[in-house]
Amino acid sequence: MMLHQIMSIKRVTDFMCSQQALFYNRTANWSAVFSLFVGVTSLVAAEFIPISLLTPIARDLAITEGMAGQTVTVVGIFAVLTSLLLAPLTKGVNRRHILLAFSSMLLVSNILVAVAPNYPIMLIGRGLLGICVGGFWSMSAAVTLQLVPINYVPRALSIIYAGVAGATIISLPVASYFGHLLGWRNVFYLEALLGGVGLVWQFVSLPSLSSDKSNDFRGMLRLFRQDWVLLGILATIFSFGGYNVFFTYLRPFLELDLFLRPNTLSIVLGVFGVANCVGTFAAGLLFNRQFRSCMILLQGVLAVVAVLLYLTDGFLRASIPLVVLWGFLWGFMPVGWSSWITRTLADRAEMAGGLSVASIQFSIGGAAAIGGFIFDRSGIQGIFLAAAGFLVIASILIKVSFSLYAKDTGRLA
Repeated sequence: MMLHQIMSIKRVTDFMCSQQALFYNRTANWSAVFSLFVGVTSLVAAEFIPISLLTPIARDLAITEGMAGQTVTVVGIFAVLTSLLLAPLTKGVNRRHILLAFSSMLLVSNILVAVAPNYPIMLIGRGLLGICVGGFWSMSAAVTLQLVPINYVPRALSIIYAGVAGATIISLPVASYFGHLLGWRNVFYLEALLGGVGLVWQFVSLPSLSSDKSNDFRGMLRLFRQDWVLLGILATIFSFGGYNVFFTYLRPFLELDLFLRPNTLSIVLGVFGVANCVGTFAAGLLFNRQFRSCMILLQGVLAVVAVLLYLTDGFLRASIPLVVLWGFLWGFMPVGWSSWITRTLADRAEMAGGLSVASIQFSIGGAAAIGGFIFDRSGIQGIFLAAAGFLVIASILIKVSFSLYAKDTGRLA
């Protein structure tokens, strides 16, 4: 056991030393970073656009709204499978080629959904999207390490993940508005156009991106033998679960508990997305200085916000600012979890990224299922308490994981 720990420490140290000069002296490729921002915006927007368009999709394809909702579930299933299989099955393949293939597949997916004459074709298009989602996110941390010097990694990740916030705005109020104005199929055509812009930009700006030829299934299993990695993955599940158990029911809360009218609802959702975007950019500055303490503290602050939402009991003037604050604070978390990989598992970033994506997609599906059970029995108040509980558990797991990492490697995260 001691020999294994020594070899593990030596491997990480050797990798970091060999890469340090390259990471610090290399010029940052910000054009490539922004091309990935556009890609992320298109990718995540495509994943969640059906949430705003369930009724017209169901009516047009002659299916129930529940069946239309499964178009989101299908994405998650394929994303989990791809995130776990991509690194081992494509070791040695230039990551530029894989990223361009995913961007092309995203374009095909949106067009296929837009022209879908029936439900099975719609599901095929969504399945292709799931492959893109799982594949891109599993590589994002490893690719970022090759695009910018290591001291710029948090900033680069904050730019890339700002696409998630932009996608939130597109997939909720904007998609709903244009769906009513132009029809749901044209929304997916517009989404395909955005994906096409990202594809062209990536083709022009992305350099050759090497892969780790040591990626294999045995290496992935070895990660689970390290307690601090396993606890970090569990913390990821509870962290994203705490967010998504509330986010899934955000719109019912605003409509049914706060009684917001459609126009006001769209404004609040838009402000939520903007706040999330601001938080994402702020994360790039904050995590560069106090990563460990910020990751622990932010989970706790989000839990406090959830408890305050519970205590305000639908009081409009207090609830709206708290919802916006929730969006702002959550902007830090995706950047934080990717930074965790680049700080602690830089030499195995693709495999760790795959496990992280799988855990996040599992968390999203689990949060929706658990949230539905709680919402039907306790309403939104139960959702707030569940979110707070998940986030408290996440905070504890993060603290223990960081402590074990320091003990195992002799370094702070």
